[in-house]
Amino acid sequence: MLSLDPPIPGFTTWDAKGHGFGFVGATVSERVRGHVKRSLITTVIERGEAERLLQIIAQKAPLPHLTFWIEPVESFGRLQALKPTSTHPADRAAHQ
Repeated sequence: MLSLDPPIPGFTTWDAKGHGFGFVGATVSERVRGHVKRSLITTVIERGEAERLLQIIAQKAPLPHLTFWIEPVESFGRLQALKPTSTHPADRAAHQ
């Protein structure tokens, strides 16, 4: 997703534990633990961009266990504005 053109405006990834869908391809340790290692990726993008992204992923990473869902987002933003990183007083005053 980092190399797409145009790039995705931002996304978040985290590790997850997969349950269900059998254990085909699972390692011995995953079978013992009872879950398989998975990764989750989330992003907030326009519907058309989501469909384009899914097509690209299907072509470049055709994984049989890949699962997705699309849901509407009524609102998206930050609770607080980003704060400047400069410690110079003149720079801080310009951002207030």
